Amino acid sequence: MASKPLPPDGRPAPEAAPPSAGAYEPGQLDRESPGAAADPLLARYYRHLLVERGLSRRTARAYLGDLLLLQRFCEGQGRALAQADEYLLRAFLEYIYDQRQNQAPTRARKVSAIRGFYRFLVEERLLEASPAERLHSPKLPRRLPVFLTGDEAAALLDAAARAGTEPLRDRALVGMFLYTGCRLSELLALRLDDLDFAAGAVRLFGKGGKERLVPMREELAAMVHAYLPRRLELIRKAPRAAQDRLFVNRHGRPLTPSGVRFILRRIVTSLPQVRLSLSPHKLRHTVATLLLQADADLRTIQELLGHASLATTQRYTHVLNRRLKEQLGRLPY
Repeated sequence: MASKPLPPDGRPAPEAAPPSAGAYEPGQLDRESPGAAADPLLARYYRHLLVERGLSRRTARAYLGDLLLLQRFCEGQGRALAQADEYLLRAFLEYIYDQRQNQAPTRARKVSAIRGFYRFLVEERLLEASPAERLHSPKLPRRLPVFLTGDEAAALLDAAARAGTEPLRDRALVGMFLYTGCRLSELLALRLDDLDFAAGAVRLFGKGGKERLVPMREELAAMVHAYLPRRLELIRKAPRAAQDRLFVNRHGRPLTPSGVRFILRRIVTSLPQVRLSLSPHKLRHTVATLLLQADADLRTIQELLGHASLATTQRYTHVLNRRLKEQLGRLPY
């Protein structure tokens, strides 16, 4: 049964909460979401994802893209997004599975986007009930984290000081990943005032803008200190607005995600013993797994990595369980 829009009650639908002062310039959200600009509901939902739920732009844009695809599918069936019912949504999920051949993780994200959008319409009193409540995400295969060994991580740090044109920056960058377990987005957002050398702490802003303090080991502090004079030389080339970011490129502008991945690839090519394709997230896996191997408790690792749920941290125990089973297989009896 289709979800029916509520009849007008003489009151305007409540607007999403305005962004905090200085968070977004007027019209900035619409410029960032050109696909949503033509649809007021999608534009409002995009603002809701960024401002109220605190999602990253990357995640919000991914959800928006999923909803734009659903919108085109609905229009092909002669319906608007707000007129979709459960049967139409299930037909869409069959379409992305059969015809677009989306894998389980992509389908799960689309289900999440759809459920969130229609829940938002209900909360905004634009629908009486969500047609997506009974949609279920596909079961995702369990993937064990891929990580470096302790020797490989040490070799990576050493190679960072030799492999590129900015060795001081690259070593501090790799050190930040390996000593804090930070996400790529957290590293890119780091500013000078997020470092407290006196207290030995780094302030990170995780998913949803959640703030946490992680210890800054002396080794990491030394790497960052060594990089700062070179950073001053680089930022002289940059606009003033970029000068508070910690990690910058050779033009003095803030590093981008693709820039960090390029740096890591360049370092890894000088290390024949590191055969896996290295990403920032694999460095995060490395920190968690090596800490667990060193008998750190799960709660400590959860706090360090900024996991909202302990269940997310517990997946690292499967790596140790697998290795333990391999060792037990060597018993002579």
